[in-house]
Amino acid sequence: MVRRRVWVWLWLAVVSGGRALGAWAADAPIQFITEEWPPYNYQEDGRLNGVSVRLVQALQAELGRHEPIRLYPSMRAKRILESQPRTLMFSMFRTAERESKYKWIGPIGRDAIYFYQRPDSPLQIHSLDDAKAVPVVACRQAGLVYDTLVAAGFSNLEASAYNSKQVYGKLLLGRADLAISDSPQGVRYLLRQLNLPADALQQTPVQLLASDLYIAASPDFPDEEIARWQAALERIKAQGVLERLYQELD
Repeated sequence: MVRRRVWVWLWLAVVSGGRALGAWAADAPIQFITEEWPPYNYQEDGRLNGVSVRLVQALQAELGRHEPIRLYPSMRAKRILESQPRTLMFSMFRTAERESKYKWIGPIGRDAIYFYQRPDSPLQIHSLDDAKAVPVVACRQAGLVYDTLVAAGFSNLEASAYNSKQVYGKLLLGRADLAISDSPQGVRYLLRQLNLPADALQQTPVQLLASDLYIAASPDFPDEEIARWQAALERIKAQGVLERLYQELD
């Protein structure tokens, strides 16, 4: 009986131009992963939180899915996305270098990454060349920001940090002249977590990168399934869910 059902399913897949296969794939398990990148996705008191986490949970509810969201270190999450099937990772900058590697659902936001300095610093930072000229720039040891800095010709990187606290901690302790890792909203969140005033770090006018934020999907997802997720996202946006989540950051 089982063998007969398998052959029937295969026959339907062939005669329907693969539509039965697509229907099966849409119901197959999905691996949802994210990284520590507040205020979008982060762990607090043992629970996942953040604008993007709550948005993805709303999308899961909209599509009747119940898989857990798992948080991994940034580079491990990226390896999982690139090596394991049916994986969705968020929040991701959609860049030209990444465009063909994944399929995309979004946008779910937009942000930018700036250099930061101490408010008492005498440095005048107005360009990438100014940032390249300081003795030490603190950043994470890997990831999009690090890769962008290296590609831009930075040779003054202190890239031993695993997380934002370590990156900006080096700046606050005077072990770096500049620091770069998070969006302005992320830096504000970090300072609140450290019980520091909002002006404990000064944002420079120098922007390293800016991009829309997306949910990235491993390339094995059928286009029809990506379209289904995109349609669900548009419905949620129309209901004002995404706008309310961002308003809660203010």
